[in-house]
Amino acid sequence: MQEKTLLTILAACIYILFSNVLWAATPFKAELDKKFSKLVKNGSVTVASDKWILYRYPPKQNSLLVPASVQKYATALAALHYFGSQFRFSTEFYMDQNNELGIRGHGDPFLVSEEWQKIAERLSDLPAVPKISQGLFFDTSLFEENIQIPGLKYSLNPYDARNGALVVNFNTVNLKVDKNGAISSAEEQTPLTPFAKHLGKKLPSGIHRVSIPPDSGFAYAGELLQTIFLRHGLSFKNRKVSLRQVSSAGQLVYRHYNNLNLQDLIAGMMLYSNNFTANQLLLTTGMKRFGSPASLKKGRLAVEEYLTKELGISADQFRIAEGSGISRKNRLTPDAVLLLLKAFVPYKHLLPKEKKIPYKTGTLRGVYSMAGYLSTSDPLYFVILLNQQKNHREKIRDILLATDFSSI
Repeated sequence: MQEKTLLTILAACIYILFSNVLWAATPFKAELDKKFSKLVKNGSVTVASDKWILYRYPPKQNSLLVPASVQKYATALAALHYFGSQFRFSTEFYMDQNNELGIRGHGDPFLVSEEWQKIAERLSDLPAVPKISQGLFFDTSLFEENIQIPGLKYSLNPYDARNGALVVNFNTVNLKVDKNGAISSAEEQTPLTPFAKHLGKKLPSGIHRVSIPPDSGFAYAGELLQTIFLRHGLSFKNRKVSLRQVSSAGQLVYRHYNNLNLQDLIAGMMLYSNNFTANQLLLTTGMKRFGSPASLKKGRLAVEEYLTKELGISADQFRIAEGSGISRKNRLTPDAVLLLLKAFVPYKHLLPKEKKIPYKTGTLRGVYSMAGYLSTSDPLYFVILLNQQKNHREKIRDILLATDFSSI
């Protein structure tokens, strides 16, 4: 293992060191430099093959930059390494003392209404689950309480949704408000609950996906699940959902595996740039590597370990604050992103495509990034990291697409 790690780091160092030599004398360098001097005020543009850096502007720019959602490459790769591409998240169901149904969450980021419909149907067929239970409780003990993700502040925006061991519909609700103020669910598969209706009272007309307030997530989840369960013949005498661990007397009656595997989840995360999914993956990866309870610290350590030991990226080439890129404390160098792209080649089909090339963008105020593959048959990687007020990444991408790097 140590020999493999040393060889990986050595190969990465050689890639970074010697690749800086080739692009210095390319015939089109002066022309590209002139174009990018007007577009890149603080940032970097890099193009590389498997062996060489073909072009970089500014020539010496390989410093730490804020990557925004390009950070998701690191999170995805670490999760794939520790779990495997076919891994499916599970959720456990127990009949516990006092005839209560308990749900133990393992951090599944995709416990959406469609999954809960399948779960309810399955539970209703199990002889061990009574049609009328005393109550329902959630066991969230596999995650630390009140995990705070850097860069997140509570708002109604769905990208501010909170993470946890047992989260329904990404901790959001999708509502429709008509011109008369009438509120309904914007999703056929998701019943409108009293709490969701309350959230919609101050919304203007239209369709809105809003984040559940941090102190109300379990109350809303309890309402929604009891409504879905009732449609499948399961009810509870006590309508108030409690939080506690499954007791030693609890009987496991069903373990549900999500319909989506890890590759499916990553494809969705990349397409919609879902920050919630990214940090669920960071937290569960940390738990996989270092044991429960999941924590931000364990997640960061797991990703850092993967980047250094498996990809050979030196510790001074990155800073990991969280998994999605929403925090401005995240940092990556262009060379670190190149090594991420190289490792992501087997999974490049999971990326969204535009202009026939796969890539991931990232956006924060004053941060505009893009990283992916100019060519997939013969891998040609590109990294655009702009930490400046004006967004020129699409213009830069189009210039790169119009440039023939194949002769280098």
